[in-house]
Amino acid sequence: MALDLKVNNNLGVDSLYSPTGQLATAANFIDPYSYAIQYQPELVPELHLKYGKGKITKFCALTGSEASYASDQVKHSEMGRLHTVSEGVSVAGDVFTSATPHNLRVNDVVMISDGVVERQAIVSEVTSTTVFVGENMAAGAFGFSNVGVGPVTVSAFSNSWGKGAENFTKGMTYSPEIITNYSHIIKEFYDTNESDMAHLTWIKAPMYPGGEGWYNLEMQRTIDLYDNKIELTHMFNRRSAAGSAAALAGFPLGMKGVIQQIEERGNIGNQYITTIAELSDIAFRIKQQGGARAYTVWCDHKQMAYNRVMLATLNGSYAAGTNYGVFQNSKDMALSLDFSSVSVDGITFHFTSWDILDNKQLLGAANFVDTSIAALFVPGGSTTVMEEGDSVSKPYLGIKYRRKDGLDRYKKTKIFGGNIGTPHKVDTMEVHHETEQTNQLVGAEKFFIIRKGTGIYTGS
Repeated sequence: MALDLKVNNNLGVDSLYSPTGQLATAANFIDPYSYAIQYQPELVPELHLKYGKGKITKFCALTGSEASYASDQVKHSEMGRLHTVSEGVSVAGDVFTSATPHNLRVNDVVMISDGVVERQAIVSEVTSTTVFVGENMAAGAFGFSNVGVGPVTVSAFSNSWGKGAENFTKGMTYSPEIITNYSHIIKEFYDTNESDMAHLTWIKAPMYPGGEGWYNLEMQRTIDLYDNKIELTHMFNRRSAAGSAAALAGFPLGMKGVIQQIEERGNIGNQYITTIAELSDIAFRIKQQGGARAYTVWCDHKQMAYNRVMLATLNGSYAAGTNYGVFQNSKDMALSLDFSSVSVDGITFHFTSWDILDNKQLLGAANFVDTSIAALFVPGGSTTVMEEGDSVSKPYLGIKYRRKDGLDRYKKTKIFGGNIGTPHKVDTMEVHHETEQTNQLVGAEKFFIIRKGTGIYTGS
């Protein structure tokens, strides 16, 4: 008699695959990174750097900056600045004409400067939304050095009343800016002859019936590519213009990527940051914008090298940052994720490399290496916006995936063929990946994009 060791158990499943006899299906497929975030966070640093070249979308998942949405658009509204400043205002005697609405009322007190002479005035008449009369609070004429040529800057800072005077009869008007982004569908595909399919690897995953999920190494490579495309889309995609050739050909317009939104509403600059003084200039701009005091800065290799030189000139105590914005894990975890932190003039910067900027198959290729991104500054923490009539707290950068009434389009996976997928006629196994996502950029004026080359961004 010889040993008759069976390959399959009584359920007809190879016992080498799953000790519980659980069948591998699309429902219990899981990639290692998603598993680690939920069940073994100590593995996240290794997987964060190992799988694929994309990192920012992974970081958003790690820090809880993912959410769902239901319609084809994501909207929120942001209020403008609390104080009104009008630049480029022309002056004729005591009549001031602004190119934009001044939002002033009678009895408002304003400061006026032409860059040489500074005066104060009380608003005595509001002629229109762009014209007002200001009474000089000093004796004589205003005496601006460029009267008749202009311009001057006007800032309202107070108001003044006599005893018993009636209060304002009209409140200030604030028009919130409606910010919209759009749904974007991304797909990927993997197939192999059924006979060539590599063995599955099972992972303990309590979320699934039977307590296990599975992944396949070959499929994981496709998922890495898929993740890269998702990140590249979120960062670099430009929504097609309505009259563009792409739109007229019937292609979807797509989402606005983070870069496009920053270029439209945020801060832009050319050339690498090479000195602490230049980093201080950015810190000053951040203070002028208000809000965030901690930033994650995603950099290419050359910018990271400049950072190393800059940080070496500082006292070591400055690099012991403790506030990681929305990143709530320990400092050791931050170091594992390759952050190098420094505080400059009250602003904390957490620098980390962004691999896709240097990869020769991506933005490190010829010509892109001269025009692409040197650094992306993302504010940490959250801020308050209006959404569907409610005041809600939002991260400055959020990745959103479409979900409604049981429909979940967060990385939908369909498997056909093999012993794990829906049967079909062809002797192959196919995996179809599909996601419908968008992003939400709140407070774009607090974000910064620095390009590598000179003259990429023109204008003042």
